[in-house]
Amino acid sequence: MIHEIEDIEQERGRLSRRPAPEDAPPVLCVFDVRVACPVSEFGLRMRSVLEPALDLAVSHPFEGEDLPLDSIPEWFAAAGRGGSAPVPESVAGGRERYSLAIGQGVWDVQEWLYQFDPESEFRGWAWWDLTPSGDHEARIWVDTWGESFFACDELRWLAYVSGAAEVNGPALVRSSDWVAALTP
Repeated sequence: MIHEIEDIEQERGRLSRRPAPEDAPPVLCVFDVRVACPVSEFGLRMRSVLEPALDLAVSHPFEGEDLPLDSIPEWFAAAGRGGSAPVPESVAGGRERYSLAIGQGVWDVQEWLYQFDPESEFRGWAWWDLTPSGDHEARIWVDTWGESFFACDELRWLAYVSGAAEVNGPALVRSSDWVAALTP
């Protein structure tokens, strides 16, 4: 799925404000996450990485060269191969949990950022929302244009290094499930 610049702009908007229920597509995909930190901290960490990644997608050419890392949180850059800063203990735990769950090693930070190239067809999802479902449980909601099977290891990587202890999914659900999660 090629991400149009307008779509990426809308995705960026959903990072800072919850979309209106009437804007939801008929179906969304969810990841159920058990977190090792408060859900609010987990959400802030995820958004603090997605925002500059999406900013790069709309403002920087993806021409095979290294992308600038100055807007990427240091803890996230340190988590990946190629990071130069020490890896915080909580992030190191996320790296280990990702490797155990997915069976793959650490992502290279540049490779991860290149998943957001608007011309690329690798990233099969767009951020929709994050809702708490318990003290240490959350749901990540993504738009997959109705697809139940899509590339999402970069999203799992972000979730684990942001504080996820366990990530289950994706599961295709009706958007009415998201609307129901908005009301306490």
